Amino acid sequence: MRANKGEGGFNFVRWSVDHPHSILAFYLAVIVLGTIAIGYVMPRRMMPYVESPLLGIATEMPGLSAREMETYFSGPIEQRMVNISKVRYVRSVSQEGFSMVVLEFPYGTDMLRAQTEVQSLMNIVQADLPATGANLKPSWIVRVDPLNLPVLSLALTGDPQMGWTLPRLRDLADNEILNRLKAAHPNVYTVSSFGGYRRQLQIRVDRNKLKSYGLSILDIRMAVDEQNVAKPAGNLTSETEEPVLRVDSLSRDADTVRRYPIKAIGTQIVRIGDVAAVVDGTIEPRSAYRHLHRDQASDAILVNVLQNPDASSPLTIAAVQETVREFEKEFPGIKFELAFNSARFVDKLFDNIREELIVAIVLTGLVVLFFLGQVRGTLIALIAIPTSIAIALMAMVPLGMSLNSSTLIGLLMAIGWLVDDAIIDVHAVERHLRMGKDRRTATIDGISEVRKSVLAATVILIVALTPLMMSGGITQLMFVGLCWPILFGVIASYFVSMTLTSLLCSRFMQLPDNRRQTWFSKWFLSPVERQLVKIEKGYENLIRWLLKYRFVNLARIVATAILGFTLYYFIGSEMMPLADVGQASLQMELKPGASFAQTQHAVRHLESILIDEGGKQGWLEHASIE
Repeated sequence: MRANKGEGGFNFVRWSVDHPHSILAFYLAVIVLGTIAIGYVMPRRMMPYVESPLLGIATEMPGLSAREMETYFSGPIEQRMVNISKVRYVRSVSQEGFSMVVLEFPYGTDMLRAQTEVQSLMNIVQADLPATGANLKPSWIVRVDPLNLPVLSLALTGDPQMGWTLPRLRDLADNEILNRLKAAHPNVYTVSSFGGYRRQLQIRVDRNKLKSYGLSILDIRMAVDEQNVAKPAGNLTSETEEPVLRVDSLSRDADTVRRYPIKAIGTQIVRIGDVAAVVDGTIEPRSAYRHLHRDQASDAILVNVLQNPDASSPLTIAAVQETVREFEKEFPGIKFELAFNSARFVDKLFDNIREELIVAIVLTGLVVLFFLGQVRGTLIALIAIPTSIAIALMAMVPLGMSLNSSTLIGLLMAIGWLVDDAIIDVHAVERHLRMGKDRRTATIDGISEVRKSVLAATVILIVALTPLMMSGGITQLMFVGLCWPILFGVIASYFVSMTLTSLLCSRFMQLPDNRRQTWFSKWFLSPVERQLVKIEKGYENLIRWLLKYRFVNLARIVATAILGFTLYYFIGSEMMPLADVGQASLQMELKPGASFAQTQHAVRHLESILIDEGGKQGWLEHASIE
């Protein structure tokens, strides 16, 4: 005769109970791998990344009016771009000397393929555009991604007494800092600088001297074009060697430009320095950057760091900051001040989520303790919950998912389902223990008995969530990070219940009559259990009454449905919930035609307001004024 009904055929629950070392070794590996996945593998982000379906075709032709940019560039490009497959909308913006044609595709489109297709068509569109120089193509394609903002902004300043002027800082940023920060970490997408003060060698011509030599501005331009070169000059052949000669007269400083010859008049060679003053200065100011820290503001060079879409912000920023510290040691006198750091918000998010997870597990443990009325069953349930979450996190790694607000909320939502599975298992084992069975038999029979019901509920949840992950468009991209953690969590919970929970119940569950009575169980657990019995009895009576008066029950259901659908229209809706991240954006616009000096004066006035109202009050910490 069989010992129990679970002995016939293969039973996974029975196998888990009979092979404790294999189960413990497996879950020890799960804990280790889960820790590695959380700490070192899965990237951390503030929000889930949704690839932008926008491509832009930018065209720059200085000197043309907005109407001419629309006529000669925006219009022809728009007419051709409607032939791109899957494009939804084509719209353009034309300004003085600049045009932007934006193509919008459905969410989920392969944007690399779309960009290649647009680039191929642009080669044909060039024939419809005004003729330019042989190698000049005024249009280029850019990815328009409003979500891919800088993760780190640095204000570069220097000590003027050590020679660090703003032009020199900008030159250092463009030629050294950008390249090395780009190589600081593989996840750095690009690094850019901003703030004006770009170096420029200016030739200021004296028209009287130029006229006295019978020269014109065109002669100076031709001289610069001919002399500002670096090219091979042939070979010098001898009996033993053939060195390659080069001509290098690039304009690296003002003295080099002054020595450029313009024309020979008799025995005299007229050089640029004879008819013009060459100044090593900066370009005409068209942009500026000010960094405001509390109640102090200073001119600086802005360095922005953008990361890859699937990158982890804290890891990328840490690598960039390490390179920044190396720069400060290598170039004494320069200083990088932190203007913006998105890792602060990511760290704050994870601290909050970590606290919420701990509070959720503790509160869940208390609820389970009062409902089950036993400490050991509660501990078994609490062990199963984080173990299931660890397995869910490991399953997210191959999909390339990141730890962000969406996936973490999905894990929090899955906790309720994990608790249900644990309570069902513990309660089923306890019920069979009350039948007089030993712990092993009660565990195998109890958990095997409820497995089909739990499996059916799990499959129903999977079926309910699957349409969201296959709906396509922005809906799928937004919900995929929420649904996968829930699905992985419930699947892991089902597996944990048949293995780890079964093993723990077979070793530690006690017969109800053998439990030791303590002051806690006497004063807290027993009264709650009596109240639960009363609630269960009342619920039973309610069910009996509803079954007896079926018309009343049906009327209640219809009234509830009508009331629910009626109140639906009073509920607000929005794409993302409101959140306060401690940031604000302010845009100031002057009337068209305002000069740069006038704009700068208005910005300084705004800056003084920010200092008085925010910096001196203590609530404004950093501000980037561009």
